[in-house]
Amino acid sequence: MSTGSVNASSIVNSIATPLTITTGTSTFATDLQNSVNRALQIASLPMQFLQNDQSAVTNQITELNNLGSLFNSLQTSLQNLASGSGSNAMAASVDNSSVAQATLSSGALAGTYSVSVLTAGSSSSVISNETTPAVTDPTTGDISQSTVFTLTVNGVDYTIQPPDQTLNSLAASINSSGAPIQAVVVNLGTPESPDYHLVLQSTALGDVAMQLNDGSSDLMSSLTTGQNATYTVDGQPPAGISTDSSTVTIAPGVNVTLGNPGTANITVAPSLNSVSSALTSFVNAYNATVSELQKNFGTGGGALVGDPAVLSMQQVLNQVGSYAGSGGSITSLSQLGVEFTQQGTLTFNSSTLNGLSSSQINDALSFLGDPNSGGFLQYATNSLGGITDPTSGILTSDTASLQSQVQQDQTEIANDQDRLNTLQKNLQAQMAAANALIATLQQQTSFLQGMFQYSTSSNPYASTAG
Repeated sequence: MSTGSVNASSIVNSIATPLTITTGTSTFATDLQNSVNRALQIASLPMQFLQNDQSAVTNQITELNNLGSLFNSLQTSLQNLASGSGSNAMAASVDNSSVAQATLSSGALAGTYSVSVLTAGSSSSVISNETTPAVTDPTTGDISQSTVFTLTVNGVDYTIQPPDQTLNSLAASINSSGAPIQAVVVNLGTPESPDYHLVLQSTALGDVAMQLNDGSSDLMSSLTTGQNATYTVDGQPPAGISTDSSTVTIAPGVNVTLGNPGTANITVAPSLNSVSSALTSFVNAYNATVSELQKNFGTGGGALVGDPAVLSMQQVLNQVGSYAGSGGSITSLSQLGVEFTQQGTLTFNSSTLNGLSSSQINDALSFLGDPNSGGFLQYATNSLGGITDPTSGILTSDTASLQSQVQQDQTEIANDQDRLNTLQKNLQAQMAAANALIATLQQQTSFLQGMFQYSTSSNPYASTAG
């Protein structure tokens, strides 16, 4: 934050610089100047105090900003923990991965599903005609000299305009066109006599019609006609479900990629896999925040030593780490492997978490809860919100108070600077006048002394007088 503060060193340097006396040449000029400098230095002490206070308060604001960043990171770790718990804390296991593979999305429920793949399904593909120009180098040759092509997939046309007339460029342009196919370049010749062709394969299963036209003729011939995959879930329907996609949703949030014909059992159950990594992040963020707070305790500590806000924030962290739940077999973080050290930081032993039984996993998820409904996550989120809330949080109110103090100091510094400028101007005028007067008196004294010496030296009786 920019405070616009007056530079203290510039004031001191200005005061320490001897003033220029515009009139008078008395022998007391240096003494008078020193008196002016001393008076200004004494008068500047309140302003120097304000500048020191302003600098200290600015350092406090900087430290509060550092703590704010750390507390925000701690809140982020809680959000990550929430995303790995609750209804999202599920994992899928498959007993035959060659038949099916499973992934979960939001809304997945615990259960066991038997998936039987009756037919694996296949994609359709076409290949460039033998009548197209032979291509021995796909980086320089192409199957047509046209610059614009029309790709048709199941009756939908796509305009293809390769940046240059090469087979590689044509394939790349097809792949970036948005058409539901994949283009590849294959060598059907020998290494000594290469013969490159363009192959198009549908991304969907089943019979997909594909053709590429260069404006005068079709360039592709049928290679393989695909077929849909069929599968059953828990034996239903007996004839199978036909699909043109290899990935299907068999239940809310349960997505299965079909493989080889056969049967696979998919089990969806509560899991703490995501919780483990999230707890590691939480502990790291917690410890970083505690370490920064501890810098502001004790003699010789950081910028916030003595600030009540530091103690309040430390108490909140202690309460979060000591949270106790009710009901179930899991009621504390220590039962999940998170424990306090003597230094007030946390450690996490993942083996404790991994050793929980199925019933304990459910209790652990219930203990963690949700930021909006209950449990540790709601308590921790609300507690940290009392620190980071942008309207009423400890960090916000403490920072606002310090910023107000900086501005008040700045106003007083500006007023003191004006007073110093006026004092300097007045003293300079007064000392200049005094110096001129003393110089005049010294000149008169010198004149009178000269007259006296002259009168005594020219009077023959002066030496014998008396």
